[in-house]
Amino acid sequence: MSNNEKINDQIPNFEKLSFGTLRRYQEFFNLQDEKKSKEKNEIIELVKNHFINFEIDYDRVLESFMKIEKDQNTEKNNALRKSTRFQEKNMTKFLDSFTNIK
Repeated sequence: MSNNEKINDQIPNFEKLSFGTLRRYQEFFNLQDEKKSKEKNEIIELVKNHFINFEIDYDRVLESFMKIEKDQNTEKNNALRKSTRFQEKNMTKFLDSFTNIK
């Protein structure tokens, strides 16, 4: 398998994206070509070339993903603890209201 075939296997099928999505990608990354492409096929080629040449720091991406996952889990655990504490506090108030009755 040649190097080009390997690269083509890893590239998403941009043809399946809508014209609007492709234009938003083009706008977000400020992709310009000399022809000022208006045709979907031309924009697909522009996006595909950008995607192929896009440099990714895999370690940084993985680290960011793991941090997001950790933060979400921490948030969920804190929410559960707050919920339990809140319930215990309300239960205590409820029980105290019975013990204070004479």
